[in-house]
Amino acid sequence: MSKVYDTSATGDENANASNNNALEKTEETDNEDTDDELEDEGPIVPPVPDGGWGWMCVLGSFMIHVVADGIAHSFGVLVPDFVEYFQSSKSVVGGLGSLMIGVTWGSGNIDLFMS
Repeated sequence: MSKVYDTSATGDENANASNNNALEKTEETDNEDTDDELEDEGPIVPPVPDGGWGWMCVLGSFMIHVVADGIAHSFGVLVPDFVEYFQSSKSVVGGLGSLMIGVTWGSGNIDLFMS
C-alpha cells in the first residue's frame, strides 16, 4: 500500500525531500506489517489429534466390510461346493447363508445398545 503526497503547492525542496522520506518509510512499514500478518496466522489446518491412526481405522473397517459383505453377497456362488462338501440339500445350505446374514444384521441392534 503506497500513499501519494502532493507537494506541488509548497514549492519547497525540503518539503519534497521530507515527504519522499515519509513515503519510503510508509511503504517499508506496510510491507513489514504484511509479512508479520502472514507469519502470525499459523497453520490453516489444525493438527491431527490422533496422530493419523484414524485412517488406519477407516482402512480396517473397509477391509472388514469387503470380506464380510463379499462373502454374504456371493454366497450363492459357494452353494454348490458346500452342498458337495457337506453332502446335504440346497435348502439346508441356503439356510446357513440366511443365518449368516441374519446374525450379521441382527447383531447391529445389540451393538446399538452397547455403544
